[in-house]
Amino acid sequence: MHTLAIFFLVLPLCQGELFPVAARFILPGYRYPPGSPWPHPRVWGNTSELVTLNPSNFLLTSNTDCDVITGAIDRYRPLIFIDPDAVVSSDLVAIPSLTIQVLTDEHCTLFPQLDSDPDYEAYTLDIPSSGGAKVEAKTIWGALRGLETFSQLVWTLKDDNGNSFAVANVTKIEDKPRFPHRGILLDTARHFLTVETLKRNLDAMAYNKFNVFHWHLTDDQAFPYQSQVFPLLSEKGAYTQRHLFRQDDVREVMEYARLRGIRVIPEIDSPGHTHAMRKGHPELLTACYGDGVNPGTPDYPNHADREVLDPSKNSTYEFMKTLFQELKDLFQDKFLHLGMDEVKHACWESSPEIQNFMTENGIQDYSQLEQYYINRHVAMIQGLGSRYISYQDPIELGLDLGDALVQVWKDGELGGEFSSWQDYMMMVTGKGYQVIFSSCWYLNYISYGEDWRRYYECDPTNFPGTEEERSLVVGGEAAVWGEFVDGVNLEARLWPRASAVAERLWSDPVDVLGNTDDALFRIHQHRCRMLRFTSWFFWSFWFDEREVTNSNFAGEE
Repeated sequence: MHTLAIFFLVLPLCQGELFPVAARFILPGYRYPPGSPWPHPRVWGNTSELVTLNPSNFLLTSNTDCDVITGAIDRYRPLIFIDPDAVVSSDLVAIPSLTIQVLTDEHCTLFPQLDSDPDYEAYTLDIPSSGGAKVEAKTIWGALRGLETFSQLVWTLKDDNGNSFAVANVTKIEDKPRFPHRGILLDTARHFLTVETLKRNLDAMAYNKFNVFHWHLTDDQAFPYQSQVFPLLSEKGAYTQRHLFRQDDVREVMEYARLRGIRVIPEIDSPGHTHAMRKGHPELLTACYGDGVNPGTPDYPNHADREVLDPSKNSTYEFMKTLFQELKDLFQDKFLHLGMDEVKHACWESSPEIQNFMTENGIQDYSQLEQYYINRHVAMIQGLGSRYISYQDPIELGLDLGDALVQVWKDGELGGEFSSWQDYMMMVTGKGYQVIFSSCWYLNYISYGEDWRRYYECDPTNFPGTEEERSLVVGGEAAVWGEFVDGVNLEARLWPRASAVAERLWSDPVDVLGNTDDALFRIHQHRCRMLRFTSWFFWSFWFDEREVTNSNFAGEE
């Protein structure tokens, strides 16, 4: 006989509480108090002493008028005082203000970038037993992270009469991220995602201290990016003319991300994953000889009618140069993602034109032909003054990616030469490449139950390389590919699973690597916070009724 666990989701005034019908299991692990932050700060001095805040006159001020900070102050006030019934407690000392002190606002007019400075996003936070609270940071980006943490430290205390009071524990925090690259990949090609959906998830990323939106713009299925220099790409390649990202849409997303300290890195994959480009520009792609005689004939499932860019034509590289120049000017980040994964050679193998080109240029095999494309494509990107990211696939073929930042995505389950992601990390870092890690964090592959634990337990430096090789890991990304994900189920797949990844990338592993039972209480709190901020329906936890209603959690839950 199977026991059916039924959950009620109650959202009074956007406050989420989950109650199982029958409480049978006491949650294990350390019971963190209300107002426990996520991700875990590097140094978190938390006391049991409480202070109170008056929502009606609490001051949020800064020494800078930078729009990133002034906008954040306006945005965070309703998040800090999310409970509309909370008032100041007459039994506690009231702190009157939070002051945000930024040492330099030189980044104010700039977009955030990958920076090796360990203090680029660092901050300190002090909630004293009397007087005003303070966030101090070297940069505006660190100040944003500190303000996010402060918003999480404020919680609602309820007395026996049902009155609500805005309170915080006396706290000192010194914090900075473990890795400078902490990203989410969203795929807008397999299923279109609206600008509003992207913005909602940028908000959620900010709540979790992610700082990179990896925008997988195009793929075989669709080309929704509206290029001004090559308008036929989207006119013919988008699903419909309602499913487009226009230039102004991109700028809107870019600005929304900038104000939250988030980089936006565009990806247009090549030479594979380009089937949608053929609709507007068939001349770019290799004409496949599926019947062995006629160009442009498919041989399913080996290849379509036209598949993979044609590396034999100079016009291919000129086209890509013009397209990527437009991307560079529009997206503002120092990096462009070039994809370069899963290049299938069958179409090249079928083409007599490709074979003649290889003979004329002394190219011995199709891996060398792929290297030829990579060399020319990378040289073009470098000529534009951009740095570039590539998936790991070319390295598996023994190819050279120059000074690429390499995204490792494979493990035994996702295919490839090796049985574990650790082997891939050893291979890539052993060749001296800096790495973005994603292998454990494909969130479109989910399972029943609390699967956030396996994402939390995966550490990108947990491979048997040297200390120098492990130091080449600059961060990681949680990826949500869109074959079966759209705007309806995206948030339920992504959050709070991605929150587990966020803590792994932000927090010191000494503090958080071990016991997921201890993390359980804080991620419960964090999920409830995020529910209050939004109208989303996230994937849910098993809650014990006795834990939810226990007075230790009455303020938070």
